[in-house]
Amino acid sequence: MRAPLLYVYTASIPTDVGVEAVFPSSRSEEIFACGSEKTKKEKFCAWKLLEYALLHAFGKRIEEIAFTKSAQGKWTCDFCHFSLSHSGNALAVALSDLPVGVDIEKNAPIKSPNKVAKKILTEAELEDYQRLAVNAESANAFLLEIWTKKESIFKRGGIASFLPNRIFVGEDTQTQKVFVADEEYFLSVTGNTDLTMHLCENAPCVFRKN
Repeated sequence: MRAPLLYVYTASIPTDVGVEAVFPSSRSEEIFACGSEKTKKEKFCAWKLLEYALLHAFGKRIEEIAFTKSAQGKWTCDFCHFSLSHSGNALAVALSDLPVGVDIEKNAPIKSPNKVAKKILTEAELEDYQRLAVNAESANAFLLEIWTKKESIFKRGGIASFLPNRIFVGEDTQTQKVFVADEEYFLSVTGNTDLTMHLCENAPCVFRKN
């Protein structure tokens, strides 16, 4: 009996990518309904990275898989568990046999960090943050790491609403720094404690160019 699998892929968003139809058609409709061209491109590229990841990790073509979208807007499929994320110019996709959540955030200064800290941290985390506050860089990194952890926990599912200051981070969340197109990002993945992450950085996705 093999151990449960966890694959995580990162890629950059091309500046000149052309948005086109994807499978299934309901995902295409969602993408093209976006009023923001930026959001439209991000959603399209994240789905194309999922397409690449499914083929690379499992040898499975996306057209062979049945997808559904919940009333809350979460996409699932009948083949595996997956999670999508994008930030700045970076994309991340996680695939697993078990429920999984992924989040990626660019390592950049946070506006109004103290305000953000009070919004997203538990009391214990806030105490840790205040001890780090004398060093702006360390405090900023702490907030970004905690944020990605909690986003990935929420994306894994099982939480009715996203209230980060009520989410406690456990041992089933892994975080590391990755580089996408020479920019540094925090990447967090939440899954089962038995999962070993297989990370594929800067996946060679092929997008149609304008």
